[in-house]
Amino acid sequence: MISLLSYLHTCFMRSYRYGPATFVFFMGIIFVYSVVPNPVMASYAFSTTFIFIISVVICYALIDMETTNQESVTVLHSGGLVKLYVAKLLYCWLFTIPLALYAVSFPAIFQKFDRTPSVEELGMALIYHLVSSWLGIALACWFSSKFVRSRVMSFLMLSVLIVITLSVQGIEQMLPDGFTPMIYLLPPLSSTIDVLINYDAQSLFKKLMVIIIPLVYGAITAGLFVLMIHRRKLDAMH
Repeated sequence: MISLLSYLHTCFMRSYRYGPATFVFFMGIIFVYSVVPNPVMASYAFSTTFIFIISVVICYALIDMETTNQESVTVLHSGGLVKLYVAKLLYCWLFTIPLALYAVSFPAIFQKFDRTPSVEELGMALIYHLVSSWLGIALACWFSSKFVRSRVMSFLMLSVLIVITLSVQGIEQMLPDGFTPMIYLLPPLSSTIDVLINYDAQSLFKKLMVIIIPLVYGAITAGLFVLMIHRRKLDAMH
């Protein structure tokens, strides 16, 4: 797996597909914190949302990075199509770790807040960023060309999903009472953002639940994706 991750890293760096999203993220954080002072956890709510969007873009750029012929060779050397796509998902998440560290540490180091954040706040903020990026990756992988052939259509559908994910609270208020439970089928990013915005008023249980729920949601989503990849591989063999 290490050698496969190293190979994906080399290919991704050479493709420069990471460039636009990474540049926008780094400059976006600098721009947002150009005005001071800022509330600590409410500011992290923004960067948590930001890294969710960026992780979606990064996964979308990487998931179909290889050509068909190149992917066939990679599958042969890696030991299977499922292993390759698991490595892609893992690499995408690992790629976002430095971005999360940057988003959390930049405002703290350069004193962009209205007070000094505690170690607990910094640690929780980092976890929320990583959970958010994992959720974005687990959603974006479904828009691979293996499922949606048209890249224009997949991009539009993915954009709609991002908007829906960011608008869950508004959608919940618009739904009739009988349809409210359907909201639990949507990506649970809004709960994490709400906890960050109202961090001091939240219980420890709620703070932990908005970590666990997106992790589980992302794991189920990514697991179903890998299962579908496996089934498509079997179908292709017949």
